[in-house]
Amino acid sequence: MGEFTGVATGIDHVQVAIPAGGEEQARTFYGGALGLREIPKPEALRARGGLWYRSGAQELHLGVETSFAPQRKAHPALRVDDLPALRQRLATAGVAIHDDTPIPGWERCYAFDPFGNKIEFVARLEIQVSTEDSTEAEAIKARVRAAFGAAAESYVTSVRHRSGDDLATLVEWAQPTADDRALDISTGGGHTALAIAPHVHSVAVSDLTPRMLATARTYLTAQGVTNATYVIADAERLPFLDADFDLVTVRIAPHHYADVQRAASEMARVLTPGGRLLFIDNIAPEDAELDQIMNDWERRRDPSHVRAYTASEWRALLGNAGLTVTRGETRRMTYHFAEWVERLSLPDDERVALEADMLAAAQHIKDYVELEEREGRVVSWVVDYLILCAEKPKGAR
Repeated sequence: MGEFTGVATGIDHVQVAIPAGGEEQARTFYGGALGLREIPKPEALRARGGLWYRSGAQELHLGVETSFAPQRKAHPALRVDDLPALRQRLATAGVAIHDDTPIPGWERCYAFDPFGNKIEFVARLEIQVSTEDSTEAEAIKARVRAAFGAAAESYVTSVRHRSGDDLATLVEWAQPTADDRALDISTGGGHTALAIAPHVHSVAVSDLTPRMLATARTYLTAQGVTNATYVIADAERLPFLDADFDLVTVRIAPHHYADVQRAASEMARVLTPGGRLLFIDNIAPEDAELDQIMNDWERRRDPSHVRAYTASEWRALLGNAGLTVTRGETRRMTYHFAEWVERLSLPDDERVALEADMLAAAQHIKDYVELEEREGRVVSWVVDYLILCAEKPKGAR
């Protein structure tokens, strides 16, 4: 059979309805907040009112409808090259932003124009991975983006992440100065960046997950932080120059890294000679049995968890990266079971199975984690975490 003819070969434009007299409001939103380029309407159509805009290779037409009703289901979706930046522009313009259900490979959100029409914004998730990366490493990063993209807001509001004596200790040990250029890696909800920002010249706030970074940006901006920049970044391939920062922080994140030694080496690389790394993360006990079971519990609750390393392993990892540990301390923190599983929306059947296994654990394991039970339910358990300060030798490159 021959090829079909007369078929559609692409989309020329999409039209959105606006009410009569709404052109100036539309210009403020579509041209001002969204930054679309207005193009002239053909002479024959100008009397009808409305506006035309160009978005990439396509056009967006705003047509006047006398019996106007906002379009809440039917809507255009605009591709965006920097979704966190767009979120900031919309927030500055006073436009409410709504997160959309995550789908593989895409970051999504939407807003309503001044007339109530839904406008979606999408950005492709493109993390550059070198050919030496294993398929498993790529899968780990995909799980991290999926888990934390869906749970971004809950990490901003998490009591464990936004408070705690460890943040005060981090600032104390870091000894930040007004001339320091700081980098916060895997920022999560932005709490470490918020603690450091008032004491330094500038802070680069980075995260692997675009939605998490956008949420952190909104939070930090609302808290009055004005000396921050925001960068989507893989901790194992930081997009910064050698010796770019006087201070690097990373808190409650490295247990998600696919190649933790490479991440440690990257932290060392971007530090200036004499620069400081402040590190905080959950750690596993030195006892092999306890190490295995605690990592298993963490992984069952969060599939993006790779491994909580022991304190001795972390000292070796940082030493291998060329850093000298100058101060360290192990502390304990309490996980409240209900909040712990709800933060990542653990399905009910998996929650029940995990809780049952924790309750059935050997007594010496329960004693170590200080497992608190009440009426056949897990109330809380305790894990270890490590705070380290490490320096890059002044003569290092």
